[in-house]
Amino acid sequence: MAAGKRPTPKTLTYAYLVCGVGREPSQWVKAASPAQGKIQHMRGAVGQFWLPEILGSSPRLESDNEVARSLHGAMRACFPHDVEICTGRSQPHCVHHSFVLQQDSSHTLYGIALRVWSRADEKRAETIRDLRRKTEPDYRDVADETYWIPYCLSFLSRYPLYNLLGDYLRGMWIHWNKATNLFHAEEVSRILSFPAPRLNDLVRIDMKDYALCYQFPSSPTGFQNFAMWPLFSCLAIPNVVGLMEAAVSPTRRIILMSHHSAMLTVAAETIRFCTRVYDWTGLYVPVAHARSVHDLVQEPGPYILGITTECRSLFTPPKDALLVDLDRNLVITDHPPNVLTPSQRTKMVNRLTQALNSDVEISGVPQHLKSAYGGGKLIPAGDIIVLRGGEVERVVDPIWWNQDAVMAVMDHVCEKLGRNSGIKAIFQGSTKKPLMTKISMRHMNEMVRERNQYSRDALEAWQDFINLKGRMDTELAKVTKRNNVLEQEAETWKVQFQKFQAFVESLNKELAELRVKIEAGKREQRRLTGIIDQQKDDQARLALRLSGTERQRDNALEALVLQQGIAEDLEKERDRNRKEIAALQHANSTLAQQRDQAQRVVLHLRSLISGQAHHMEHIVRSIGSSNELAEHVRQGFEDADDEDSALSANENTVKRNGPSRRAASAASTSTDGPEGLETRLSSRASKRYSTQSVHDVADRHLREKTDAIADIIRNISEQCAAAVEGLQLANEAADIARMSEGETDGTSNGNLSADERPSSGTSRRTSGTSRDNGHVTPTSDRSSVPPTPELVHQRSSTALSMASTAPTAYTARDSVRESSGRMKIVTDGSVDGESPEGVISAEPLPLEKKHLAQQSSRTPLGRVVEV
Repeated sequence: MAAGKRPTPKTLTYAYLVCGVGREPSQWVKAASPAQGKIQHMRGAVGQFWLPEILGSSPRLESDNEVARSLHGAMRACFPHDVEICTGRSQPHCVHHSFVLQQDSSHTLYGIALRVWSRADEKRAETIRDLRRKTEPDYRDVADETYWIPYCLSFLSRYPLYNLLGDYLRGMWIHWNKATNLFHAEEVSRILSFPAPRLNDLVRIDMKDYALCYQFPSSPTGFQNFAMWPLFSCLAIPNVVGLMEAAVSPTRRIILMSHHSAMLTVAAETIRFCTRVYDWTGLYVPVAHARSVHDLVQEPGPYILGITTECRSLFTPPKDALLVDLDRNLVITDHPPNVLTPSQRTKMVNRLTQALNSDVEISGVPQHLKSAYGGGKLIPAGDIIVLRGGEVERVVDPIWWNQDAVMAVMDHVCEKLGRNSGIKAIFQGSTKKPLMTKISMRHMNEMVRERNQYSRDALEAWQDFINLKGRMDTELAKVTKRNNVLEQEAETWKVQFQKFQAFVESLNKELAELRVKIEAGKREQRRLTGIIDQQKDDQARLALRLSGTERQRDNALEALVLQQGIAEDLEKERDRNRKEIAALQHANSTLAQQRDQAQRVVLHLRSLISGQAHHMEHIVRSIGSSNELAEHVRQGFEDADDEDSALSANENTVKRNGPSRRAASAASTSTDGPEGLETRLSSRASKRYSTQSVHDVADRHLREKTDAIADIIRNISEQCAAAVEGLQLANEAADIARMSEGETDGTSNGNLSADERPSSGTSRRTSGTSRDNGHVTPTSDRSSVPPTPELVHQRSSTALSMASTAPTAYTARDSVRESSGRMKIVTDGSVDGESPEGVISAEPLPLEKKHLAQQSSRTPLGRVVEV
């Protein structure tokens, strides 16, 4: 460590760098294949390695040779296998690990690296595909294949602050990964300017919810900012004891192997801290680069090397070296160390077992050393101070771990190995004397280590020179090619320039011609300007005339609108006149129909009167015929006995059936004619009055005939009077209706102008006939036409029997007079659509058919209807 020669640092960190491959894949340099074996690729990686390069650093790479040497060493430690491009739909896990750069006996740097992944854009992905087509014979092109390019962020410090710087780097990246510019400007500058603490100081770096902290030790050799228990979770206690025994032996060659680079540094630092009594001075490379593994293993002096399992085929370990597989709990060697006796070794194993409570579980590499963000979040590994919120999740030591007890056992063993015991303690003292040589073993080891380091640096520099020369030759070829292209372009531009000169001369000639044309154009422009001014004056005059014409047009439009209104009024007046004319025509036709109906009524009355006159003549003649009367009497006495019982039965039936039976019998009697009716009446009279005398029968018969004649005459006079009265009332009602409607129309016409008001006579005629419907009497309830009585013969029979009791089928005139409802005449033609002219007949009938004519006159020529 050479604490006395170490320069005092001014800041907590020494440098910051970002390394990886360049932006253009065409400038990537393939890594040389190793002389022995083959490096295994990670899962999903492309079958090719590329050399990394420093993309940015602070301080800059060109500032100092010592800084450049340190940054190149850190770049090799960040990518121990060089750069691998991965493929897959999901991003590979981000990992972090620590490393140590042992430049010389007075210059040692401690670093922390975080490997992150970036998705390649389409252009770079296509370039990668082209490179793979050229280098990989069995490559299959996949269109939607995603490429992931790794980059490494690293901090260097002169203090072994693995947990502190590792937590800070991971926390700041997960917070600023979407804005890398702010990350570099804010967080990197913040930690680079953090002042270097002194011994026993507390270093505190505030985060969002908590603060990272570390208590500096009281001595320069007491730094321990990492967990030691992962080594005991990977190796059993006997293997740990053998590893410690090899670390304190004179040969002291240890090769640590694991798939995880973070575990290699933790194991190497644990071994060196446990044997800090001996102050390790040999070669110390916790994370070795793949291309240097073969030379490092063959070093003649003691060393502790950390090599990934992927590089196992690149070297052959020496026989006296311990090959430790941390992933599988294996320790392989041909010459085990013999510093401890078997009893001492057993005692040490028992003491370590007691210190760890005898329940250590070999679980392999811890999860926080496999991935930088376990479960997608940051889990701090060092000490923290919670600033806000609840408890923060962090990596805690297992229950079985007791560091103080373990370190007590380790210190006791190391101190005991440095003292004599038994006879040697009596004769040589309790403390062993070092080997007597011209130089101490410590200085010799440092010299050998530095010589080997210089030789390796020279070899690496030569290799870098070869690589740079190859790149320079490539760039020189590109520049030469570009120069040739530029020379060809210069010749082309020269020819084009000559053409341009000729074109300029022709343009000068055309310019002179254009000037002459411009002068002529100016003169023409002045002439046209005068014409335009004159046209503007003409346009102003025309505008004035146009305004006057528009006013005239507006006046004409207003007059046209008035004329259109007058025309519309005239059109409405004409339509009203048409409607009035149509109403007058309709009223005229209605009056004609009423006149025709009145004539039919008069004719019907005349036929009835003539029929009644004939009937009276028949009755008068029948009174003087004694032979007929004798015949009736004779027939009545002969059949009286046979039909007496039947007559009584018929009378009972008639009484039960009521008026309907009587109406039916009256109808049948009326259809038999005068002769049949008289025959039945005489027969019934003979049956009822068989015991009476002939004189009584004749007197009664004569009395009945006389009453019948009187009724007939009364009916005729009443019907005639009713018909005449009905016609008079109808005329008066029509006059009254015309007068009332004329007054109404006059009132409404009063609101109109003198030109629009119709004549009073036309209005009266229209209103008087507007409600007619084609019948003799109007159907409106407002009509005042009185009803016409039913023109039906209201008599029961024409038989000469005085004892006739047959029911009549007519309504008494008294009942018609007493009816409070109004009546109207409806003819058959108006109801059924047929003309009643075929019923009305004024022609006299013969005597034997007069009775049938009278019965037919009772058909519903006119019926009484209540309104």
